[in-house]
Amino acid sequence: MTQQFCVPGIRLQLDEIDLRLLDELQADADRTLRELGELVGLSPSAVQRRIQRYKNSGLIRTVARIAPEQAPQVTRAVVLLSLADESVEHHRRLADTLRAHPAVQQCFLLSGRYDYAVLVSAASIPELRDLGNELFKSDDNIRRYDTMFVLDSVKEELALPARLLLG
Repeated sequence: MTQQFCVPGIRLQLDEIDLRLLDELQADADRTLRELGELVGLSPSAVQRRIQRYKNSGLIRTVARIAPEQAPQVTRAVVLLSLADESVEHHRRLADTLRAHPAVQQCFLLSGRYDYAVLVSAASIPELRDLGNELFKSDDNIRRYDTMFVLDSVKEELALPARLLLG
């Protein structure tokens, strides 16, 4: 008997096989349906149906990521931001700006001393400086921003353990 789980916010029920399949997809989505099926104990067609169900529900997306080590000229930085006015409107406006900018790779709303942590990428330090002027210095609502250059990547992982879907 399989245990069913309901994922909050998504109309989808998952069982233990779904959780294993989701973890396997995140580890290597380039495997064939047959290979995935062998790993989780399903036929290739059953794997395909489950993957389609995940996509249709919005649970997973198909993306391609460029390996940062393949772009040696990329300069990356983490920028910590503090806002002067923390109204909902100011947060919304800043979030919209950061979402729309192609140099912004990730952005997190924080608790504590800083309001946001932003990961940005550019071709050079001067380009990062220009980016800082464009996005942060020109915004009157940003009280302070501190830029820390990324010297090396210790771990870059976007996969979430599927069990976290259970709330």
